[in-house]
Amino acid sequence: MFLRAILLLLIPVFSLTAQEAESYLVRMSPGLDITHFQEKGLQATYAYPSSGRHRIFFDDFLNVTISDTTVLHEMLASGELLYWEIPSSRTLQFEPSDVYTLKQWHLRKIEAPSAWELSQGDSSFVVGIIDSGVDYMHEDLKDNLAYNHDDPLNGIDDDGDGYTDNYYGWDFGSEDWNPMIDDASAHGSVIAGIAAASTNNELGTASPAFHCRYLPVKISDTDGNIRRSNEAILYAAEQGAKVINCSFGSTDYRQSEADVIEYVANVMDVLVIASAGNGSADGRFYPAALDYVIGVGATDLFDQKTSISNYGPSVDLMAPGAAIYGPHKDNQYKLSNGTSISTAVVSGSAILLRSHFPNETAYQIRRRLIDSAESIDAMNPDYIGLLGAGRLNLAMAMNHTPKAPSSSLSIGIRPNPNSGTCQLDLYLEELGNYQLSVFDVYGKLYYREDFGASTHFMEKSLTLEHLNQGCYTVHLSNSRDKSSALFVVFE
Repeated sequence: MFLRAILLLLIPVFSLTAQEAESYLVRMSPGLDITHFQEKGLQATYAYPSSGRHRIFFDDFLNVTISDTTVLHEMLASGELLYWEIPSSRTLQFEPSDVYTLKQWHLRKIEAPSAWELSQGDSSFVVGIIDSGVDYMHEDLKDNLAYNHDDPLNGIDDDGDGYTDNYYGWDFGSEDWNPMIDDASAHGSVIAGIAAASTNNELGTASPAFHCRYLPVKISDTDGNIRRSNEAILYAAEQGAKVINCSFGSTDYRQSEADVIEYVANVMDVLVIASAGNGSADGRFYPAALDYVIGVGATDLFDQKTSISNYGPSVDLMAPGAAIYGPHKDNQYKLSNGTSISTAVVSGSAILLRSHFPNETAYQIRRRLIDSAESIDAMNPDYIGLLGAGRLNLAMAMNHTPKAPSSSLSIGIRPNPNSGTCQLDLYLEELGNYQLSVFDVYGKLYYREDFGASTHFMEKSLTLEHLNQGCYTVHLSNSRDKSSALFVVFE
């Protein structure tokens, strides 16, 4: 009987130890740090390693490894967490094809040659390719890679950025320095080539980016699973990419992804472009459907939506994405289809625009691309109003005269981060009465002002020296619409 009692006492112990621990992303409430979790006996690490002024924002995100999520529910209820998330999967968005009849028709469709007459790009401008890696030894990709010459392959983190030997980029799938594609997928090579293959080099193919370069950031592991895409986006931004290509996604909304992209767009002035998905569906596909992202759908040679392209709320812009010829792997070239491909066409165009208009913000380049798009409603009578602004035209974007937004509000903040004093650039939908407010992450109001607008663009000075260090949001609204922008205050 005594032995039986001992065995019964041991059963719960074995049951507990058999549970498999998993890692969850959490965002801490302001005022807490990683030691708060460690003192509770939790295994916690920083989710997004960062340095310098951006740590104020990104140090709030942790990876917590536990076998029972009860403690996370309790910390959320107590206010210690703003939220926590279960890891979710994403898929890459293109379908390769072995049959083609015309090479690179898409460059003529978007009038890239006319744009190149005005600008052939600047090699100091970089588009980040967040994907499955790149065959950076490919003959048409090796010369346009944005090599990090400050950190050669010697086993030392020479540039002190926390990534040892990130000479070629970084692999978040395998957690090492080598973003070379795995044998299973050439997806990243295709995307890098469509966006930024070397141009006018007497071999291979051309790309909208021309002389602008690309940075490979690998997020797939050897099994093809996507890992740490948020961290990859941050990495590309910190490495200086002014455009980031995200040819992946899912129907799952993630608050952390929205937070990271909002920060990268508003604070780091980076334009994020993402594929709208290949489900032939009218629905939200993330990150394409996020406010600070250009979501891209796919068209064919005749400006018709491709059969697989999504449409509706995830689409801001359409671009060629059927039978697009470009680099593959092992010095090969193939045809590819899908919204991943059309996204790369837009990203390559966007980095060319950023190099030609270096003083324009990511928001202004976004407006160039969208406001200059060609209407394709006549070719798509079943999708009127569901294909964003229309189809990309790079030459028209290059020659476009910016105007005040007619369908949205926007807020630019300079500088960001700041010490509580900054300049607001307000792009207004219509003339009339507006309200400007400043809140912290809990929704506490710190400032409010009502004003009248007699022009579509206004500059306003904001001085709030009493704000504590942390993250805040500026809200701008009128009776019909609203917009917001995040800013960081440091001491």
